[in-house]
Amino acid sequence: MNITIVGLGLIGGSIARRLRGFYDCEICAVDIDKDSLALAKLDGVIDKGFTDGKQAVENADLIVLCLYPQANIDFIKENVSYIKSGAVITDVSGVKRYVIDEMNKILPNTVDFIGGHPMAGREVGGYKSSTDTLFDKASYLITPTKNNKPQNIALIRSLAEYIGCSHVISTTPDEHDAVIAYTSQLMHAVAIALCNNPMIERSTFFSAGSLRDCTRVAVINENLWSELFLENSFHLKERIEEMQASLEDIKQALINNDRQALKNIMTHATSQKLKWLME
Repeated sequence: MNITIVGLGLIGGSIARRLRGFYDCEICAVDIDKDSLALAKLDGVIDKGFTDGKQAVENADLIVLCLYPQANIDFIKENVSYIKSGAVITDVSGVKRYVIDEMNKILPNTVDFIGGHPMAGREVGGYKSSTDTLFDKASYLITPTKNNKPQNIALIRSLAEYIGCSHVISTTPDEHDAVIAYTSQLMHAVAIALCNNPMIERSTFFSAGSLRDCTRVAVINENLWSELFLENSFHLKERIEEMQASLEDIKQALINNDRQALKNIMTHATSQKLKWLME
């Protein structure tokens, strides 16, 4: 099997590091950074490196797209005529409905696109930050549709397990986007909002850790995350409105000097958190 990874950064590099031996595959990568390709080849992580998309995909049985969502779409648009019949394509994007809809407009029915999203990452990027343990015990979400062939879905599931993921979850594109808007995108939005509050300038010696914990993801790649927010804007707006409603409940309890209401809100939140920890 010939596997081509498009984008040899943190995620692409970390996938490549774990692929050796998977279906006795030849591992190829395409990237604009010649130094990353050269280093990955020197490391023995890839067999071949390309800066030209045509050369990278023309013999690929499986293509793993590891660029930003729109860049993945643009890459396929530019190289679709070179992708061979029967090839399987997957991605690692944090939004699924938008990507799948766009891929369906581009790809012929002889090529199978199956959306994927490994739930792993670091706060640093690039091939030099990649590691062969990034996916250990992580979840991997896949979003197959009725048009995908069962054997190709099984291939992506096997890939996820082979690189170290302990939970491979099949879900719909819409459910993926709705839940990720809560578990990931809303968390980043809240962290950004906290750091855009001028109170942070006065907080240096006034926090025992809560502020640091709540703002960990505020050091953010604005190019990637602005794209993710906009491509999932429907669901993210819903999650923000739910958050605003929860904060309004707390605010109203304060306005009404209603301690019991506050205790009820806190008790319910504690119960929900403990339930989530046990799952």
